[in-house]
Amino acid sequence: MLSKKLKRNLSGNLQSADNLQEEPTAKETELGGAITSNLFSIPLWQKLYDVEIRMNAELRELQFSAPVSAVYNPIEYASELHCAYMKKFLNDRKHILLVGMNPGPWGMCQTGVPFGYIPAIRDWMKLEGNVEKPPGELSVRPVEGLKCTRAEQSGQRFWGLFESLCGPPENFFENCFVYNLCPLAFFHSSGRNITPAELKGTEKRKLQEICNKSLAEAINLLEPRIIISIGRYVEDRVKELFKQNAIDSSIAHKCLPHPSPRSLNNTNWDEKARKWLIENDIDRFLRKLQ
Repeated sequence: MLSKKLKRNLSGNLQSADNLQEEPTAKETELGGAITSNLFSIPLWQKLYDVEIRMNAELRELQFSAPVSAVYNPIEYASELHCAYMKKFLNDRKHILLVGMNPGPWGMCQTGVPFGYIPAIRDWMKLEGNVEKPPGELSVRPVEGLKCTRAEQSGQRFWGLFESLCGPPENFFENCFVYNLCPLAFFHSSGRNITPAELKGTEKRKLQEICNKSLAEAINLLEPRIIISIGRYVEDRVKELFKQNAIDSSIAHKCLPHPSPRSLNNTNWDEKARKWLIENDIDRFLRKLQ
């Protein structure tokens, strides 16, 4: 079982944003590498990170059996880069929230950023930060942070598309933000990636319950007018939130095919995605600013 490995991570974790507000006197604290004071209003990115801290506390209680041999949580061991991403690009509520499934081994597992294709994170977004080693790291799935030379194909396609459409990242993040449903990556002892959709039974159900609840909190905090699910698995989870009245029913919900090469009928993803963005009237939010 992997519960003990997960629990070791973030012991003595960062203080939650809620607790910052309860202190009657000035007090500085470090959150994701940023120094904050309770005398100032809590930034939106920090409120979202507080949602993630609560989610992580629940996720650490889960146990995963074979074929899962290792579980990585990059929003914990790569919290510095993860928070740098949110601090830089989540300065206000966005019209569109794009929701991915979970970290890939050569993307978010290395960077803490959704679809974390390293050249996009380092050279396009201009993000930097220290990345620690995950507990129970597999030698066949090493975490090297921004020094990793492997490419996340999904992230290369995803961020490559929006860089091409928008130019500088500020143009994309003017109206959009990218977030993940599940922060955990699952691996077989061989290093094979196991997606949340491939989990079985109680493990899958408990994981979905925690991640669904946290995603609903994130959506209610960010108040997007459009949610774009990346792939069918995320689409189904968001539909569940609408059915449960957990999120605002007036939010438009759309599904963009996942850029993963593993997805069926996924050749020419860039071309298909551009067509999808036009057909769904999303391209108007992505034009390069003059």
